[in-house]
Amino acid sequence: MAAPVSGEELRSLTQLMGHRTHLERQRAQETMTDRLKDDKPVEDGALDAAAGALRPMLHSERWEDRLGGFMAAAIIVPRYDAAGFREEMMDECMRLLEDEEWRVRLEVAKCLRVLAATCGPATVDRVQDTILKSIETNFDRDEDGAGEPGEEEDTDNFVDALLQATYEPQRPGAGEMRHGTEGWKCLETSCRALQGLMEGCGNQYHPYLTQYMRNLVYRTLHHPNRFVRETGHFAVKAMSETLTGDELRPLAKEFALRIGDGLSDNWSQVRFAASVGCRSFMLACPDDLRQELFPLLLPHMCLNRYYVAEGVRLYSQETWRLVMGERGREEVARCIAEVVAYYVAQSKANNHAVREAACACMAELMSKIDKGATGPHAATMLRTLVNCFKDASWPVRDAACNACGLCVLACPEESREVLDELYDLWFAHLWDNIPTVREDSAVALGRCLRAYGDEARERIVPRLAEMLPSAFQQPHDSAKYGGLSNVTQFGVAQEARRARANDKDLHTDQQMFSCGSLAPKLQRGGGCMDHGFARDKEPWEATDGSIYLLRELAAAYPDAANEFLPTVADLAALDSFVHCFNLWDTIWKQIPAIADHLGKRRFKPHVAALVGPAFRALSCGRPLTEAHAAQAIGHMRDMLGPNIFAGRLNDEQLRQMQASALIPAAKLAVPVVVRPGAEPGRLPQALPGVGSVGHEGNGGAMIATAAPWAR
Repeated sequence: MAAPVSGEELRSLTQLMGHRTHLERQRAQETMTDRLKDDKPVEDGALDAAAGALRPMLHSERWEDRLGGFMAAAIIVPRYDAAGFREEMMDECMRLLEDEEWRVRLEVAKCLRVLAATCGPATVDRVQDTILKSIETNFDRDEDGAGEPGEEEDTDNFVDALLQATYEPQRPGAGEMRHGTEGWKCLETSCRALQGLMEGCGNQYHPYLTQYMRNLVYRTLHHPNRFVRETGHFAVKAMSETLTGDELRPLAKEFALRIGDGLSDNWSQVRFAASVGCRSFMLACPDDLRQELFPLLLPHMCLNRYYVAEGVRLYSQETWRLVMGERGREEVARCIAEVVAYYVAQSKANNHAVREAACACMAELMSKIDKGATGPHAATMLRTLVNCFKDASWPVRDAACNACGLCVLACPEESREVLDELYDLWFAHLWDNIPTVREDSAVALGRCLRAYGDEARERIVPRLAEMLPSAFQQPHDSAKYGGLSNVTQFGVAQEARRARANDKDLHTDQQMFSCGSLAPKLQRGGGCMDHGFARDKEPWEATDGSIYLLRELAAAYPDAANEFLPTVADLAALDSFVHCFNLWDTIWKQIPAIADHLGKRRFKPHVAALVGPAFRALSCGRPLTEAHAAQAIGHMRDMLGPNIFAGRLNDEQLRQMQASALIPAAKLAVPVVVRPGAEPGRLPQALPGVGSVGHEGNGGAMIATAAPWAR
């Protein structure tokens, strides 16, 4: 049996909790917690020694001592019931509720939670009025720090005098120039103290949920400071957990409305706090009560499953599984009017991440929910998505682009009302500045091919023929970098790229853009690409988007796509502009998919024209391009067969293929023996029964052969 905990040890640990370093305080706290577990004996008077050590710490001028005193009190309160000690700690908590050090105030809240769990309603009776008064008093920021007007100076200058009469100078951080997260004193920590009371008391707190108390908490949910709002939602969660069963019914709608506000907040941490409260609240509600509340909360729960902040998104997805089970689609269909109205409203939010999530959610509705439910709302959602397609934020445009494609595929007839406008938008975004927008526009047009067949092909193929060769009109970089010499095997592109990266004019005094999560939504334009900021288009970007579209066309109409392969081979050889490597990336990344869609019979005649540019890209010096080219080479080899493919390579290409570690191993490859002295370009003698291809200098490590079972 372990030796009893001594008073000297507890006194030492208590004093160590006032150490100036966080690590030492934490170690002392963990040690003392472990030593005072319920099943461990304590010497007589040991807890008295700890209590005697922490009392002077609570009155120390050092904030570390005050912090350590409350840390120790929270540990010993459950086991130390000496007369008056717990009441003394309650009074100390109230005395330091508004301590100047925020870490002390947070520890006060934690200590109050332990006191409430230990003493129950007696703690609430003693401290709650003080806490509520603190919240109400500190709700509005004091203006003591407001900037003082400068003393007026005599001046003979009329302009200076006019300015003095018109403007009131203020220093940064004061008055209206104070940041929204600064200067709220102890409001947040007092809310945490109230939260601690509710969590500690549990269901015993129910009688204290007065209208005044609830309204005070509800005010914090709309406070301008996001940290106060976050704490307020945790307090709402604690309130809902103090009620069970029928006790929850009278306040359920009231809670649901406030939680819904938090689930729509502009700040991710507030959304997360509301999401935590939402899960706890919904799981506490009986099934029939949930059905009544779904129209109020289900739309918010749906949208947050697609929210950009990963913590909110994953937590909301798990909440959906816990609350809905297998009934999610049925409940969404039942509340479809409220869901659509909420999505449309959120598509106009100032936060671009919310608009993006709204687009994804509307696509989900159209593609997964019963058409009988979504049909009456299809036109509304499509028109909303078209508006989002013109958004200033490219992630929103990208999400709207995808969503429109899914809607067209799911509801082709309902989509005809806006189809002409969608075609214009998709074709325009094939030439967008953002690569993912270009690709997703092509994917959406591919869905049109599947939805409308020949009707869509007749509109898409002529535009593809027009846009695919655009890179041939890409201006050479000689206008800006005419002094560069053609020193590389790729013409001016390599050196021009280096010069462009070091051009001060391109990177000095340019417009800066932030994530824009709180920035007002930029004005949407009326045209296809009139959506605010965008740099000038480059011809090669039209070609880049067309390569993706060719992939989609090959999947639906391989014969039509086959006619464009000679142009693709010519494009793969372009090297006269800085961004040629970006175009090469796209070409070689998409060639395997295009080849698979066309099939061996259609693709084989184009291999000879593609081989040269592919091996050139394999040694271009740009790792991503080299990797994509290597994958394309390996795919062409496996499609044609290693022997046939090797027969189309020259000596240098064979050496490159053997030396490159990026090219994937041939399927079903076995080694062959290359006879010394074999003539260049001639096939060596194969192993008996195995068709093999080789070349002088291969060193016996052969490129490919027939399968082993062919022997």
